[in-house]
Amino acid sequence: MSVDTLKIYEILSADLPEAQAKTITRAINTAIEADTEKKKELLATKEDIANLKIEIASVKAELIKWMLIFWLGQIGVLSGIIFVMLKLYFK
Repeated sequence: MSVDTLKIYEILSADLPEAQAKTITRAINTAIEADTEKKKELLATKEDIANLKIEIASVKAELIKWMLIFWLGQIGVLSGIIFVMLKLYFK
């Protein structure tokens, strides 16, 4: 949303003295600039998004690695249990 402070000044100067119209227009302009600066701090840039994508890819790779380790461990434990049970059964 674009704000034309000149139009605001023209509207205000029609009903108010020039000094008050300028003061109000400056106050509005200052508030708009402060709000814009605050929003700039909250917005993500393309660089922020690129860094986030890299971090997500890294986390996904790490997660896949640990899932593989987990499932190989589960297979090893299950194989050991089955081996012990078969050894006891055929004894």
